[in-house]
Amino acid sequence: MGTDTQLRIPNDVTEINQYAFSGCSGLTSVTIPDGVTSIGDNAFFGCSGLTTITIPDSVTSIGDFAFYGCSGLISVVIPDSVTSIGDHAFYRCSGLTSITIPDSVTSIGDSAFDGCRGLTSITIPDSVTSIGSSTFSFCSGLTSVIIPDSVTSIGSRAFSACSGLTSITIPDSVTSIGDSAFGSCSGLTSITIPDSVTSIGPNAFSGCSGLTSITIPDSVTSIGGSAFYNCSGLTSVIIPDGVTSIGSQTFYNCTGLTSVTIPDSVTSIGGLAFYNCTLTSITFEGTRAQWAAIEKENLWLYNNGTYTVHCTDGDSK
Repeated sequence: MGTDTQLRIPNDVTEINQYAFSGCSGLTSVTIPDGVTSIGDNAFFGCSGLTTITIPDSVTSIGDFAFYGCSGLISVVIPDSVTSIGDHAFYRCSGLTSITIPDSVTSIGDSAFDGCRGLTSITIPDSVTSIGSSTFSFCSGLTSVIIPDSVTSIGSRAFSACSGLTSITIPDSVTSIGDSAFGSCSGLTSITIPDSVTSIGPNAFSGCSGLTSITIPDSVTSIGGSAFYNCSGLTSVIIPDGVTSIGSQTFYNCTGLTSVTIPDSVTSIGGLAFYNCTLTSITFEGTRAQWAAIEKENLWLYNNGTYTVHCTDGDSK
C-alpha cells in the first residue's frame, strides 16, 4: 500500500521476508506495522533512495544484509524489542548520521555498520559481549565510541579505517584485541590498553600514524606480527615481561621510534621487526649472553642511524 516511493505495509503482515523489497531504489519511506516480528535477510537490500524507516516495537531481529547499501538512510531508531542485528545489516549506509542501539541488543553481526562513514558517534549497550569482525570498519566520520564493560573481545577489523577516531578507551573486561582491530585509524593519538588484555592481534594498530604513545600492560603475552606497522608517530615502546617473541614487522616503518625496552623473556625477534626505525637505544632487561642467544631473523633491524643495546651487565651489539 502507498505510492511508488512511499510504502505502508498492511497491518496483517507479521514478517518481512528475504529480498522482499530488494533493489527498490525508488523507495523513499517505509512504515512497518506493529505486528511484524522480524525483518528478513536482504529485505531492503540496495534501496538507495530510502531516507526514513520506522521499525516498530514488535520487531525482535534485523536480518543479515537487511538494509545493505541503503545509502540515503539518514537516521534509524532501533526499538527495545530488538535483540540481534544481523551481519552486514546496515553495510554501506553511507548517509546514516545517527543510530540508537538499545540495551536489548545482545548481538551485533559482522560488518553490521561497515562503511557507515556518516556516523559520528556510537554507544554500544551493556548487553553486548563482543564486537564482531569489521562491525564499524570504514566509519571514517566516527569520532567517539563508548565500549561498555560487558565486552570481552574486539574482533578483527572491528574499527579499521575509522580515521576520525582520536582516542578510545578499552574497558577492563576486554581480554583480546583482534587482527587489524584498529588498523589505519590514522587520527588515533592515544589509546589505553587495560591489564585484562592478554593478546594483541596482527596488524591491530597498523597504520595508526597519529599514535604518539602506547602503554602495553604486563598482562600481554602475545603481540602479533605488524601490530604497530607504520605507526610513525611512536617515539618509545616498552614491551612487557610476559612477551616471548616479537613478530615479523611488528614495528616496521615506525620512523619516529628512537627507544625500545625489551624484556629478558623474549627469545625471538622476527624479520623486519624494527625495519626503518630511528632507534638510538635498545634497553634489554637481561645479560649480554641472553641478548646474544635471542633468535633474530634476517633484517630484524634495519635502522636509520646507530644504536646501542644496553644490557644489565654492559652494552652489547
